[in-house]
Formats: sequence, structure tokens, C-alpha cells
Amino acid sequence: MDINIQNTSGQTSLMAVVYNNDVNMVQALMSYNPDVNIQDNRKNYPFLYTGARGYLDILKLIYKKADTKNVVNIYGGNALIPACEKGHLETVIFLLNNTDINVNHINNLSWTALLEVTILGNDSKNNQEIVKVLLKHGADKTIKDNNGKTALDDAKEQNLKNIERLLK
Repeated sequence: MDINIQNTSGQTSLMAVVYNNDVNMVQALMSYNPDVNIQDNRKNYPFLYTGARGYLDILKLIYKKADTKNVVNIYGGNALIPACEKGHLETVIFLLNNTDINVNHINNLSWTALLEVTILGNDSKNNQEIVKVLLKHGADKTIKDNNGKTALDDAKEQNLKNIERLLK
């Protein structure tokens, strides 16, 4: 049996169970050594999708086999960017502490993980913690988006006072 066979949506059996957040089935499939870097028709693959959704239990099962540098989503982003945007603090911490993911990766929108938080996020304690973790792991707060704005500029514009203080 080819564990990496894809359906008409481009999903492998692993990707299909990841979409359903089925930890037990992912664990069973991992014993067959699937390729965790195969992208489906939406350019999702297990590592990216678990990061974006905050499926930390599954992420811990697959991350050692994932290409964290070269496989990106439809927006050209790595798993860290949507994890930050969606506020998955524990996932962000795990990614930064356990993988070689690029904290300053720039997606097709010209956004880094830090910019994603200030552009699409809010001033919640959770997002403040994400900003702290990103900065601790070397997030470059001087990177500008295509509009010439830094994360600090966006925080000011979005009235994210607590995040603004962190970025000064």
C-alpha cells in the first residue's frame, strides 16, 4: 500500500486525518512513515495546517519529519505566521523552541509573523505574549511591509497600546 497516495483534492491519508484533528489516527499512520511534506490542492500540508490550527498534539507527532523552511502555504507563509495570526500561543512557543522555522520569514503579502499579529491581531494578553516570544526569538521589528510600515507602525495605527509598548 502506498501511504502517500493522494485523492482528487491532493490529500494523502495523513492530511485527511489532520484536517479532522484525529490525533489517534495520525499516530497510527506515522508508523507507516508517510511523507509529511506533501501538499494538497490548497497547498496545505500537515505541519503547516497543524501550526495554523493550533493542533499541538498532532504537530508534536510530525514536526521532526517536516520541512520547516521550504514548503509554504498559498500565501507563501510558513506555519509560524498563521499560528501567530490565529493566536495559538502554545503552538508558537513550540515551533520556536523545537524547530528551525524562520521567525522572520516574509510571505507573499510582505508580512512576517510579527507583522501578522499587529495587522490582523488585537491587544489581548495572548497576543502580547506572542509578541514577547517572537521578539525573544529574534523577530526583527524593523522589517517593513509593502506599505513601508513596521509592526510598531501597525500597532500604533490599530491602537494596540500594550503591543506598541513592547515594540518600542
